[in-house]
Amino acid sequence: MKIRNVVGSLALVAVLGFVTTGCAKKSASTAGKAKGLQTVYFDFDRSDIRPDAADALKANANWLKNNKTKVTVEGSCDERGTPEYNIALGDRRANTTKKYLVNLGVDKDRLNTISYGEEKPVANCHDESCWTKNRRADFSSK
Repeated sequence: MKIRNVVGSLALVAVLGFVTTGCAKKSASTAGKAKGLQTVYFDFDRSDIRPDAADALKANANWLKNNKTKVTVEGSCDERGTPEYNIALGDRRANTTKKYLVNLGVDKDRLNTISYGEEKPVANCHDESCWTKNRRADFSSK
């Protein structure tokens, strides 16, 4: 009986340690971020391109046309919503961004997409000031 309690206590400590470090994780790194490309931002629960994002994407399209780098469009979300919903929303954001760039003349074969959902926040507080920074599409290159 004592062994089970010890094992149960160790498991609980391990889980609590994981949860604590998960909550305290640092913001997403800029490692691999494609220099010269601007992040685009989205409204809550939306994947359509805003006017300010359209301006950034026009500049990004010009940069991509002049630099033959392959990039990955990374869709991200704020922490609200289920992980599954946020992965799907991040995917819509990445694909909408890619389609916009292709419509501006960027070769689709140079653009990959991935969704990180809520897994790579750039801001870690739990209010609108951070959520607006986390609803985004970033660009990375290898």
